[in-house]
Amino acid sequence: MQNAVLLMNPTLWRTCKMLAGNSRVQLLRQLYDHPGLNVSDLGAAIGIKRACASQELRRIQSRGLLKAARCGRPLIYRMEADPQVPSAAPLLKAIQSALKRYPASRDPEMCAISNGLAHERRVTIVRTLLEGPCSLPDLQMQLHFSPFGLAQHLRTLEKSGFVERHGALVGFKVPAHPLARALVDLLKQSK
Repeated sequence: MQNAVLLMNPTLWRTCKMLAGNSRVQLLRQLYDHPGLNVSDLGAAIGIKRACASQELRRIQSRGLLKAARCGRPLIYRMEADPQVPSAAPLLKAIQSALKRYPASRDPEMCAISNGLAHERRVTIVRTLLEGPCSLPDLQMQLHFSPFGLAQHLRTLEKSGFVERHGALVGFKVPAHPLARALVDLLKQSK
C-alpha cells in the first residue's frame, strides 16, 4: 500500500487536471519540438504572454514533468522527470511518445484523455470498472454517487474514451493513445 501512495503522489487526478489544459499541452509540444527556447519564446510560439507562459510552465513543473535552469538571464525548461515523483517518468515517456508519433493537430487528444481522469470521482469510477462492467444502478450503489453526478462523470469518461456502454452495462476501455495506456498502468499499480 505504501508503494501505491508513492505512485499517486502528487495525486494522479491533479496531474491529469493540469494536462487537460490546452496551453500546457501546446507548451509541451514546443518544448519537445524546439528544446532550449526560453520562457518568452515559448509564450510567443503559442500566442500567450511571458507571464502566462511562466505560470503554465511552473504548473507543469510542479507535477514533476519539467526541470528549469538558468542559461544566463533567461530561464530554460526541459522535459525531464523529477525522480521524487514516481508517476512523472512513465507519464513523461508517454507524452514524449505521443508528441513524436502524432502531429500537433492531434495534441488536443491528450487534453481530452487527461480530462477524463481529472477528477477524483472519475478515477474512482475507472477503478471500479477495472474490475469488470457494471450496470448503472450497481455502479451508483457501489460508489454512493447521485444519479446526476454519476451520469455527468460517465459522459466525461465516454468523451475521453475510457468508458463504453454495452446495452445496460457500463464498461472500461483503454483508448489507443500512449498517454491513456500510461495513466491506466499507473491506476492499476496504485490499487
